[in-house]
Amino acid sequence: MDEIVCTGCSLLCDDALAEEKKGEVKSLGLCRLGHTYLESAAKHSEAFATISDGKTHTEVSVDEALEKAAEVLISGERCLLLGWSHSTDETVKEGLGLAATLAAFFDTNAIFGLAQALSHKIHSLKLDINLEYVRNNGEFVIYWGTDPTESSHRHPSRFAVLPRGEKIPEGIESRTIGVVDVRETETMKMANHRIIIPPGADAELLEALTGEVSGKSSITSPVAGVPPTELLGLVRNLQKSDCTVFFYGSGIQNSKNPGENLAGLLALVNAIRATGKEAYALPMSHDTNIMGAIGTTVDTADSPSAVDYASGSANHSPDSTSLQRLVAGEFDVALVVGSDSLAELPGPAARALASISLIYVGPPGGLTPRRAAVSVLTNDEMIAASGGMHRVDWVEVGMKSLSKTAKGAMSQYEALMKLHERIRQKKD
Repeated sequence: MDEIVCTGCSLLCDDALAEEKKGEVKSLGLCRLGHTYLESAAKHSEAFATISDGKTHTEVSVDEALEKAAEVLISGERCLLLGWSHSTDETVKEGLGLAATLAAFFDTNAIFGLAQALSHKIHSLKLDINLEYVRNNGEFVIYWGTDPTESSHRHPSRFAVLPRGEKIPEGIESRTIGVVDVRETETMKMANHRIIIPPGADAELLEALTGEVSGKSSITSPVAGVPPTELLGLVRNLQKSDCTVFFYGSGIQNSKNPGENLAGLLALVNAIRATGKEAYALPMSHDTNIMGAIGTTVDTADSPSAVDYASGSANHSPDSTSLQRLVAGEFDVALVVGSDSLAELPGPAARALASISLIYVGPPGGLTPRRAAVSVLTNDEMIAASGGMHRVDWVEVGMKSLSKTAKGAMSQYEALMKLHERIRQKKD
């Protein structure tokens, strides 16, 4: 069996083994989600491409598709480059270079709340630590507005809830687990504190907990519908814990008042730290390499997302993302790389994207390659294994692959480099 890196979610598990024999894939160490993802990725060991006339898709050579894609992108008056959350860091950097060549607008899936979280002071104060530290020290783990059992199966089992650690000798029996969400979730089944609140009540609850922890106020009546006895029990465990870790997800980042929610979480972390205890807050995102896409964009263009090269240099547009610009009809052509944007975008933005000339580069499957005028269908990075990605806690992970399956595999990076070269030649 080969060592592999699973690209099924943002954990990028690198402790798994896999092999393919006679079309059958076997694995050790992967969760059910990861194994299913591997089986799907292993079916496509050769890159291929299609061109559509709007009704039928015709399979063509990759070179022919890249030539057509270059012509479409160059002929556009205003181009959008979108996606990137399932691409390697090297692919993202090449994409930024292509955006500069096309004077295009570049955006990543960080527009879905994560860009704001990473631009907020809660991130700049370095309240995040790596998952190995959580495994070894996390005494009280709280999932707030996120359900890892849906999309990051091994987050609780490998890092945050079940495993034994240096200061957590008995694993889950040595930890306290809390879950705050707007509905009952699967993760709640392993929690000591299960708190269900109405949508939009996060800031109210965070303020009440902060006041109780800091001694500035006392909880004597229900907060966001949660009985005071339940909240006081949570606070007592916050005060007892030597190391508390909050994992916050879309419930914090994408709710009605994300800035207020993040400020409230920061205040609670600071209140816990003021008592002499450790406390951290880490964002949860499930897209494979969204952290690498953000980091590479920041390193290259000094922004986590929404980079406009129309003036010839990188300009950040924090108040005008690709979503607003798409709906406003600003773009007439788009290149989507490594993401199924038509399935991921909100309805109005997805409809706007579907109405313009669309090029797709990435693994097969999903709405976007089926709708695209040109699709260059590459191998998943679990198979192509080119370059590196960043885990959800920013730890860099180098890709590995199934040796037999990867023979002749084309990566997104290789396809994008070839496309970029064609565009440069046509523009010179």
